[in-house]
Amino acid sequence: MISHLSEEQITACLAGERSREVEAHVQSCTSCAAELTGTKQALLLFGDSANQVAAHWQSQAPAAEPRRSVFRWAGVAAAAVSAVILAATLMHRNPEPPPAPPSPEVFVRIPYVVPPAPYERTEVVRMDVPKAALIAAGFKLDTATAGDSVAADVLVGQDGRPLAVRFQENRND
Repeated sequence: MISHLSEEQITACLAGERSREVEAHVQSCTSCAAELTGTKQALLLFGDSANQVAAHWQSQAPAAEPRRSVFRWAGVAAAAVSAVILAATLMHRNPEPPPAPPSPEVFVRIPYVVPPAPYERTEVVRMDVPKAALIAAGFKLDTATAGDSVAADVLVGQDGRPLAVRFQENRND
């Protein structure tokens, strides 16, 4: 025999799932019958209040949209036109960047050497490079003075390989 109905059993009763044992208990226990009736009334009131709220909002006339003034749109249009004119003026004032001045001291890439990766660290080393080494690397030099060396800045990769050369005319160190 059941002492009193649990919340799950009351919920099942309200959903229409009653066993014979639960039905017999509700008939004999006034406390459980009152609990079942109270819960049923609360659910009916909740549903009724939801219907009343829905009816209230449906009966309300839709709010009219505020009229936009012509002056506000005229102001927005004037601002847009002035922005376009300003952009066009700035674009035509300086249509292309000025050419960079030619730099007499640029690095010349050593032929047949893989360029450095974008993440690779490089450094510039100032040294006297033998002309024979430059000729062997693929540079065209005067072979009559092959025993001489040339003052140059050498761009060296992080693995120690030379990547490019910048020849120095006058060294003052």
